[in-house]
Amino acid sequence: MGCGSSSGSQLETRGLIYIYYGTTTGNSSRLAFQFASEVRNLKFIPKIINLSEYNPKEMISSKLNVFFVSTYGMGSCTPDTENFDQWLFCEERSKNEFQGMIYLIFALGSTNHEHFCEFGIRLDKRLEYLGAKRLCNLGKGDAAKDQTENDYQQWIHTEVQQTLQTQFPLYTCDQGQQDFSTIKIQITKEPEDFQSVNLDFMALKYINSMAFSISEIKELKALPARGNSTLLLDLFNQNIEYKTAYNIAIYPQNSDSDVDELCSLLKLDKNVRFKVITNSKQPFPNPISVYTYLKKFCDFSGLVTKKILIELSNLVNQKQLEDELLHLASFEGRDQYQNRFINQKQNLLNLIKEYQINNLTLEKIIDICPLIQPRYFTIASSNKKHPKNIHILASQFVLNQERLGLSSQFFRSLKKGDVVKGLIQPSKFKYPKNPKAPILLIGIGAGLAPLRALIQERDYYLEKNQFEKCPFQGGMKLYYGCRTEAEYLCREELQAYLNSGTLSELKVAFSRKEPKQYVTELIAIDELYQHFQMDGLLYICGSTELGRDIQVKIADMFEYFENIDPYLTDQKIKELEENSQILTEYWG
Repeated sequence: MGCGSSSGSQLETRGLIYIYYGTTTGNSSRLAFQFASEVRNLKFIPKIINLSEYNPKEMISSKLNVFFVSTYGMGSCTPDTENFDQWLFCEERSKNEFQGMIYLIFALGSTNHEHFCEFGIRLDKRLEYLGAKRLCNLGKGDAAKDQTENDYQQWIHTEVQQTLQTQFPLYTCDQGQQDFSTIKIQITKEPEDFQSVNLDFMALKYINSMAFSISEIKELKALPARGNSTLLLDLFNQNIEYKTAYNIAIYPQNSDSDVDELCSLLKLDKNVRFKVITNSKQPFPNPISVYTYLKKFCDFSGLVTKKILIELSNLVNQKQLEDELLHLASFEGRDQYQNRFINQKQNLLNLIKEYQINNLTLEKIIDICPLIQPRYFTIASSNKKHPKNIHILASQFVLNQERLGLSSQFFRSLKKGDVVKGLIQPSKFKYPKNPKAPILLIGIGAGLAPLRALIQERDYYLEKNQFEKCPFQGGMKLYYGCRTEAEYLCREELQAYLNSGTLSELKVAFSRKEPKQYVTELIAIDELYQHFQMDGLLYICGSTELGRDIQVKIADMFEYFENIDPYLTDQKIKELEENSQILTEYWG
């Protein structure tokens, strides 16, 4: 609540704490809001700010700043953090400019990636160089095995909470200084308003997203099954502007059946409209109906955080159940938490039914549930061939071996003519500096998406007899990996590109067809060496495991052909990446 009650108009507090976040998929945002709730219980007054909206004077003059930041690409900041990054690292900053600032950083990343938490590490060093004082050790959340939530809890409970209480003693302040940032609602008969003002960063992203109509949906696998399906979605917008192999983020929605079930369990009237009352920015448009909030904004199907478990423990009617939930939220219960909520993907709806919770209020749902975040896809079409359409490849995801994940069930429920909301932004894929450079495309499964877009781009210029304008005038080879013949996506299309000369070579590996073969086995190191000697580009899209295997292949190449010691090959690979000769999109 910010300040705790004292006497009269005086309130107790430990002071203002600024919480900044930079995010792409919403994980840093989720933790920033979770952290705000936890420090509010310690009687701090939290102020949450996306780093795209930072105020330099406010940041430098504030006493306590906390940063939740993700690493994007090859150690870079997320797109919403770029202006802050340029300001912080520019030569104009003086060495003691941040003297008097105390800071905390929790960095998010994945140990599957070479640049694990690199932006957070770089930020930490820069703030220290500029004279700021680090309050606690740099926290690191590892998404490689879905450990981010456990890593965060260990960081905050073993070090941060105690240090904050020790370093910032309570004092009294006027009640008017309190930032009422906790959620309160007011029932209203006013109509829904999606043009409401004073929206926070994430809400503005949704409001400013584009509307796409579904032109076509088709299954790409010959033998699709639940959890083993890939949909091609053709999205249309008359005024769209995008570049080939850009990313698109689509906002999924909860199903009507799940919304109705949640409302029934908690005795919520989905037709009631309400306003959020807060001195902070609005988390979503207001007024809004219960139905619209639960369907379009409330991620009750997502990760159950330990904050949610603690809040639910206060609502159960048996001491045994309360203790069970608190144990799951504790550091000692981290293994059970990992199994139930990370591995088995149990969600809030599961818990409400299992623990027979019927007294969870709408205010508390808004407080504990993160907002639905967009799902990112690399566009699978060329803007030259399809200037008003975007193609994406959406793979199905099953939870608990019985139900689809939020994104998967949303895409599975779509039909021609439906409308979806989405955002477009650049990806890490770039055109070659030299258009005559040879191109090698390597992908697995739905990782074919951006590679297909690049192939379409080359095909467009060939069809138009404008090849001298094509950014891909060198040879273009595709090495593609899938499990079986039935999972060979866009087979006829790719074969047609080979027959027409758009593709100069097409090789396909099947990992579950005898004899088994993986896509990396298609890559000969002598061919790879010759490719890079000709300033060729290597585009890779697939799992992080694929990326590691290809890195090993490139390292072997340098050892064999240039007699480079194994421990120096990483630097050679980094040089290729920095020169944009290796461009990657990985997941997992």
